[in-house]
Parts: sequence; structure tokens; C-alpha cells
Amino acid sequence: MVRVPQRLGMPAVLVTGALLLSVLSLSNCKGADKISGPPPVASQLSFKVDPSTASAEGQIPPVVVEAHDSSGRLVPGFTDSVTVSLAVNPANGTLLGTTTVASVAGVATFRDLTIHAAGTGYRLQATSGGLTSGLSTKFEITAGPATQLAFSINPGTTIAGTAIAPAVQVTIQDALGNAATSFTGSVTVAIGTGTGTGGAILSGTTTATATAGEATFATLSIDKVGSGYTLAATTASLPPATTAPFDVIAGPAAQLVFSVQPTTTTAGDILPAVEVRVRDAVGNNATGFAGTVTVSITSGSGTVGASLAGTRTVLASGGIATFSDLSINRSGTAYTLAVRSSGLAGATSTPFDILAGPVSVLAFSVQPVTTTAGATLVPAVVVVARDASGNTVPSFGDPVTLSISANPGSGTLSGTTTQVAVSGVATFDDLSIDNSATGYRLQASAGALTVTSQAFSIRPGGASRLVFNVQPKTTVAGAMISPAVQVGELDSLGNIVTGFAGAVTLTITTGTGNSGASLSGTTTATAAGGVATFSTLSIDSAGTGYTLTATTAGLADEVSATFKIIPGPAARLAFTVQPTSTTAGAFITPPPEVTAQDAIGNTATDFVGTVTLSITTGTGTSGANLAGTKSVLATAGVATFTDLSIDQAGSGYTLSARSSGIVGTASDAFGILIGSATQLVFIQQPTTDTAGRILTPAVTIAAQDGAGNTVTGFAANVTVSIAVNPGVGTLSGTKTVSAVAGVATFGNLSIDKAGTGYRLQAAAGSLRDTSQAFSILAGTATKLAFTQQPTTTTAGVSISPSVKVAAQDAFGNTVSSFTSNVTVAITSGTGTAGATLSGTLMLAAINGVATYPNLSIDKAGTGYTLKATASGLQTTTSGSFNINTGTATQLAFTTQPVNTAAGATIPTVKVTARDASGNAVTGY
Repeated sequence: MVRVPQRLGMPAVLVTGALLLSVLSLSNCKGADKISGPPPVASQLSFKVDPSTASAEGQIPPVVVEAHDSSGRLVPGFTDSVTVSLAVNPANGTLLGTTTVASVAGVATFRDLTIHAAGTGYRLQATSGGLTSGLSTKFEITAGPATQLAFSINPGTTIAGTAIAPAVQVTIQDALGNAATSFTGSVTVAIGTGTGTGGAILSGTTTATATAGEATFATLSIDKVGSGYTLAATTASLPPATTAPFDVIAGPAAQLVFSVQPTTTTAGDILPAVEVRVRDAVGNNATGFAGTVTVSITSGSGTVGASLAGTRTVLASGGIATFSDLSINRSGTAYTLAVRSSGLAGATSTPFDILAGPVSVLAFSVQPVTTTAGATLVPAVVVVARDASGNTVPSFGDPVTLSISANPGSGTLSGTTTQVAVSGVATFDDLSIDNSATGYRLQASAGALTVTSQAFSIRPGGASRLVFNVQPKTTVAGAMISPAVQVGELDSLGNIVTGFAGAVTLTITTGTGNSGASLSGTTTATAAGGVATFSTLSIDSAGTGYTLTATTAGLADEVSATFKIIPGPAARLAFTVQPTSTTAGAFITPPPEVTAQDAIGNTATDFVGTVTLSITTGTGTSGANLAGTKSVLATAGVATFTDLSIDQAGSGYTLSARSSGIVGTASDAFGILIGSATQLVFIQQPTTDTAGRILTPAVTIAAQDGAGNTVTGFAANVTVSIAVNPGVGTLSGTKTVSAVAGVATFGNLSIDKAGTGYRLQAAAGSLRDTSQAFSILAGTATKLAFTQQPTTTTAGVSISPSVKVAAQDAFGNTVSSFTSNVTVAITSGTGTAGATLSGTLMLAAINGVATYPNLSIDKAGTGYTLKATASGLQTTTSGSFNINTGTATQLAFTTQPVNTAAGATIPTVKVTARDASGNAVTGY
């Protein structure tokens, strides 16, 4: 006997000598060509009949492969198995059917090949053992007739009333998901039934004519905020399609509304919790608002003297302010609450009552009962709020929440698990639990109240499915996945069906891992004992998030857990997101990314070293600084630099990336641009100077971007004014100047009043800057001035407050350096003739001011003024003042008695009451 080598998984067989002789003696058969010498030996494969164009829904016409010797002759004795595979795969299709057949007389015929993915330029290749054919001629797989719609571009989150971007796109497909390019009918989109917000309107062009099997909708918008919107696409004769859910978000906050009103409740806690929503100007909920909202009892509502207790000012979350612990201490009717928040229109609640009789317990009035896994619990579970006597409390309207308290099956409670009680009753009519087990219990809770249900069971369902008994694990690219992947069939209870012996096929799940990755090895295996084992699988491209899909006849596909294909060690760096031209001082956007790669370009996801960026020497602008986090620890092989900026505008910058032990790299060239003017800056500050003199050097102000670059294109007017005015001075000169090349120069500014701590403000539109502090000094003393005038005083009493005289410059500023003598006197011709000014009349000035603490005048009178004099200075006269008569302290004969004859009348004698200074007290 002769042993035939094992090929393509076929068991070795023994061929008898007689059979071998019959093969070798073919030349003696009637009609056969004579063969001289040894029989031909197969050395190559070739396509006798190439594949030709076929529909994705049909079979490729029979393909024929022949085994030839080195001279190109057919080898009739060749009976090995031949396998065909896709060598050129333009649409990432899968070759199905019997791809391995045994040769008959040197010819292998493939009669049931199919490819479900439409594409042009497919090519096959045949192999058998060490034999390989050339590529077949190109052939096409065409799409079948249109059978379905699919959204190829789903709508994303958008602002209410604005066009959905990117434009929504609907593809018309055949039964296998290929684009039916010949379809040119109309497609209509509408808001999906039961999605988003009730009453929302879809605007824009909602009907479009398909081009090459695609219909694009560029002007769609929805007016109402909501989450979970879907769009439904329809066309004549095809089933509709629905998008993935998307959200419509609101505009800026504008008003408050009560979304959960305070309701009639027991004295004490207001239940359910009052909820206030922040809405935009057209009534959509402003979920981004996070300010504070304050609640109070409206004046005149409810019962006089009632107090609102609890947390009355709360921070909104998601545009909702929830007041969960409010209470009112007195029962009454027609209470209302008012809410306010800075900058928003307030709101007043609907009237409500406060009743007596608090809720004390919750109870299950309808208990959960045994139900099939995933099915709705029937009858509906009902929870009631009861008082201490067990009566239902109709006023109870709080949310009641159900959860699993005893969970023997690790199940999930689905459905509406929180219901607001109506008249004290919360009904849960759509609850279900997904995992089977005995001994489940539910817990109902509302605030501090809880109650647990009786025990119940969840029965398993009857559906069977595939399961990955051994999941694919992280593996090096090209190496066999170990341990071997195993796929089994489960019954409805999760047990392996040991009698299952069907064929299971594994493929890389579309859209996972790296596009273009190939799964190699034996990808179809026959189950044994209910389990199909795949021991030779490998994937050639590193990536994360791979999953495998298992398929078998009659069962739904099953997708594995995610796994990784890891690369070799890090060998080099590469910019995977290049730096782009950016405004000076602004973050480089998008953030540059540097990836550590292995020698063949796979991302080295295990690399967690430090990557450092710097401006490449000799590029950009000399002296430029790279700011931000320049050394970043790589995460999964990628270092992302999120806050880089360069402060100097310039062109031709490049960044260099380096990391210890691996080859560095340089980025593409990019530019740094001057930004828009965002600030004014005093580049020549005002300096201390004398009152009235032009500030020198000239004040200059530059318009700069955020990084401090002067914006040379800025030519707007810049105006200066006094921002801090300690001397109440006046700024003179040209105060508004047009900027030249971004700089405004003020060459003739002056301030007339002395003071310390002056500051100037520069303004141009909304741009502002304030200078550093500076002083204005007084000039040379030229005049005197009463800074504390004499006031009306009693004769002989010191004038109070003390009279003060200051030495001043030409602008009225006190000259603190003046220390000469200043003399005061009664101005000639004022007051009463002969009056005397007493006290210290000559004093040396201190810090430019002479203070007279003891001046007095002895004669009562009106219209007095004082005159102040000092050598070399202009004199000054005070304001007028009076000297009043003091209190009577003495009597004096103003007409004396005279000698008179005895018995005769003495002429009139007068006696006058006088004060201490001798002034007549007329009112005595």
C-alpha cells in the first residue's frame, strides 16, 4: 500500500497497489492518449472558468480550477482538495458556499459560491497544499433590488429650531444591505412615532429624490427640546427605517416655571418635592442652567403667620431646581409659592392647601406575582400610602420608587420604576425582570417610607441562542488566539445543548477593531458535545474593541466580548494629529497627538512613557515660548497635548517629539497668527509729575491679543480718562487718539490737582485697561487760601473750628513744602471799629498749612472778615462771619445820675446789662 499525504484537513488514506496500478495504466484505456514516461505531476493551478458577474443575492456561475504540470498540461491523476478564497476584496465581502472541493481527474468545480457584499473588482485565488493559482479575472457583485431603507448618516444632538448637521442621509439597500444605486424614487422623513417630545414639528425639506441609491436631507430642524427623538424614513413599497435616538437641546435660560407644583398636603412636609424648571424664551427646558433658585411663600397667600421651612435656595441641576424638604407649619388654603433667580423671569405656583394627617406607611395593595423573565408583571403592582390607621391617604402625591431588595438571580428591574402617586396610589403597569430565579422581593420607597413585597419567582423563557463559552483574549498581532475560542448553544435556561453538532462560523464583527484586519485560521468548526472549538485563529492588525460574531443556521448571531490585538514594543514616535496654525497664546487645536508605534506602524498601546514636545530649533520666531504641558505620559501609546500654545506670531514652526529609548520625530510646519485685540495695555505708564505740566514721557497704549502680541492692524480710537481720582483733578490734553499700528500715543496729557494714587483708564469699545498708580505733585506756592473759614462765634470766645490758611500753587493745590510764617488780621473796615483780634496771629505753616487754634474778637458785630498774608504770596480774605454778644455777666450805668435840687426829679438814669467783653446784651 501507498500512503497519500494528508492535505486540507482530509484524513490520510491507504491506496491499494491494484488501485495505484489502475491509475498509472490510464494510457491503456480506450480512447486515452498514450503517455510515455512517468505520469505528469501537478505543479500549478489555473482557472479554467473564471468567476463572472453575479447578484449579491444569487450564486456565482460555476468556477472551474484545473491542476497543470510544469508544461501546462492537465494532470488527470490530481485528486487533492482545492480551496478558493478572495484575493482582492473591494467591498470587504465574505466568500460563502463550498469553498473547498476535491478535484476529479485534475478538475475542481465550485458550483455554489456566493458573495453578499456588492462591489467591483473582486478576484479569486485557488490553493491546494503548496500549489497556488494566479488571480482570477476581475468580476462584479451587483446589488439586488431595493428591499429596505437604512439611515447612513443619523441625526446628532442639535439646538431646537436649527438645521440638523451633518445632513441626514438615507440609503436604499437590497436585502443584504448593499446600496441599491439604481433606485431614484422619493424618500420622506418624519419624526418617529412616540419619540422625542409630543407635538414637535419637523421642518425643512422632508421629501428628497434619491441619487445613486441615497437621499440627503440638508434643511431638517425640530422645534421642541427632547431626548430620544428618532426619524422615520418611508418610500413606496419598502418597509420604513428608523434612526438612532438623538436629542434636541434648548437655548439660553430666560424664565422659571413650576414643573412639579406644590400640592395639597399634610401640615409639615410639602410632598411631592416642588420642582422648578428653567426654560428658554420659547418654553424649552434649559438643561444647562446651574444657577441658584429661591422659593418663598407669596405675600398674602395661605394663612397669616405661616412659615416656609427647609432648603429654600437650591442649586439647579440640569436646569431643574428640586426643593425636596420644604414644609409649612400651618394648615390653610390657597397657598402659593413664588420662585426667583437672578436675571430670569420668576413664577408663581398654582394655589394649594395644607391639610392635617400625615402619611405613616406604604403598603403593596397588589403584590408582584410569578412571571416569565422579560414579561410584564401582571397584574400591575400597586403601592398605596396609608395613615397610621391603614387608610389610603388621597392627598399623597409623591413619587414612589420600586427597586429589587432580594435579588437571587442578579436580575434588572425594567420599566417605569418611579411613579407619582395619584390619590395616594402608585400603579406600576410595565415592570419586568430579565433573569429567572426564585425568591425575588421588591421594595417600594417614597422619601423615608419603605415597604418590602412578598417573595415571588421569575420563570425562564424558551428561546435558545449561541454563547461564547471561551471568549477571545488579548493576543499579539499574528499569533494564535489562546486559549482556543469556544462557542456553544444554550437552551432557554442557559444550559449547553450537548446534542448540537452543527457548523459554527466566526468572523470579525463589522466595525470593530481595525478596519481591514483579517481573521485567519480555521474559521468554521463543527460542534462536538454542543461546543465548537477554534484553535488556530489569529488577527493581523493591532487594535482595541475587536469582537467576533458567531453564526449558525437557525439561530441568531452572537457577538463576543471585546478583546485587543496588541502590537510589538514601541520603536518610534509619530505625529498622529499634527499641530495646525493657531492664534498666538491660544491652545493649538485640535490637540497634537504623538503615538508610539512598533516597527511596523501599529500603535504600541502598552507604551506609557513620557513624551516631550519642544519648538524645533531654528523654526518659527526666535525667543518664542511653547507653553502648556509639554511632557505628557502616554496613555495606551498615545500622548495628547491639550493645552499647548505659542506666544509669538510667526511662520514655519515645527515641534519635535522625543521619548527615552525610541526614535523621535518632527511635526509638519505650521504658523502662529496674531489674534484679535482682546486687551489694552499701558506700554508706557503715566509717571509722577507736577500739577498742570504735560506727563512725560508720553503715555502709550497698545492693543494686544491674548498672548501679548501687539495687533498691528488695530486702528480704532483709544480714549483715556481718570479711573482713580484722589485729588479730584481734571485730565487735560488730547484724550482720544487713533491707534497707529496698534499703538495709541498721548503726547499732551496733564492733571491740575495734586494727589497720590491717580490711575488712568484706557478704553476702546469693550476693551479696557487701568494704569499703575502715579502721583501729581503741587507746584511752587503762589497764593494763600482759607481752607477752614472763620465761623460766627461769641465775643471773646476762641473761633472754632480753628481757622486754617494754606499756601497753594496756581491750581489751588496745597504746597506741603511751604513752612514760612503766615499772619492773620481783621480786614480793615469790616465788623465793628475798634474790635481787637486776639490769640496767636502769626504762625509757621506745617506741611503748607497754618492752623490758628486760639483766635478771638472782643467786639460783637456783623460782616467781619480776616486777611491772611505771607511774604512773597498773594494775600487772601476770608468769608464774612459774625461775633455775637455773650451772656449777661455785669451791669453798668450808661447814664449816671447828676446833681439835682432836693425834691426835684433826677434826670433819667440808664443801666445796661453787658457780657464779659463789655458788649451790651440787648435781649436782657
